[in-house]
Amino acid sequence: MEYMKEKKPCIDGIPLQYVCHLQDMKGTGMVYPAHYHEYIEILFGRKETFEIYLGNSYHRFGPGDMVLIPANAVHLINSLSENGGTYYVIRFLPQLVYNGLSQNGSEILYLLPFLTDSQIQEKVIPHNVLAQTEIPGLIDALFQEDAQKPYGYPLAIRNHISSIFLWVLRYWHQKGTAQPVEAPFQAELAAQLTPALSYVQEHCDMPLKASEAARLCGMSSSYFSRCFNHLLHMRFSDYVTRIRLTEAEKLLVSSTLPVTEIAASCGFGSTSYFIRLFRQHKKRSPLQFRKEFMKKETASG
Repeated sequence: MEYMKEKKPCIDGIPLQYVCHLQDMKGTGMVYPAHYHEYIEILFGRKETFEIYLGNSYHRFGPGDMVLIPANAVHLINSLSENGGTYYVIRFLPQLVYNGLSQNGSEILYLLPFLTDSQIQEKVIPHNVLAQTEIPGLIDALFQEDAQKPYGYPLAIRNHISSIFLWVLRYWHQKGTAQPVEAPFQAELAAQLTPALSYVQEHCDMPLKASEAARLCGMSSSYFSRCFNHLLHMRFSDYVTRIRLTEAEKLLVSSTLPVTEIAASCGFGSTSYFIRLFRQHKKRSPLQFRKEFMKKETASG
């Protein structure tokens, strides 16, 4: 059974690099069921209060708050107000900001928090932080460009998205939660390790060995391990576990597959090992996680 991966909107068969719209909700309840997509997504509150499931927990956001949703992260949104409410939605593919990502290793370091479930960066940046910044103006300008569509508006929208993205990165850096980038060594190292990162993303359901990842990167196993630790501040096995648990989370909240099948389809050696790791990272068992999520989803429906 497939879980809810939202398809990319297309024009003449070509996927859109960005999508922006105003989300309007009448009354309380679910705005959108559990889903994920390849877009990085930004929400910006306008009227009333909403709740988003993201990163293993629920977060509230309201007028002037900004929500940051990594690519492929499972999320669900509920309206908490009897009056409903509205918020801006901006989605963009990573390539929009980083052209030729696979050819420029340093860029994957900036992008990494938007591609994996990071527990360091905050999911919601509050309005009192954003009010005196350029973010509200950039979002207003972006939506004016999209609504009026003057000559060259796609370029303007890309520029506004890039400016928002840069502001977020610098905000994280100021708070000490940004991925460190030490050029030129970090850039060269990231380029060398990119084949391993892509390999894990594409084959997480299969047995993965650091020695094979090292071979793909043209490194010895010991040097690969040192470089991987230096770049991502985690072991290769920890990175594999993070990716597999993310895939398992998607299946738990958007399918009825038994835990044994989920464990096998996500590359875990045994069901008991999967349950132990899931409980360690998510602070509850897979079934408890599913029940809590489905209860919340039903209550909001």
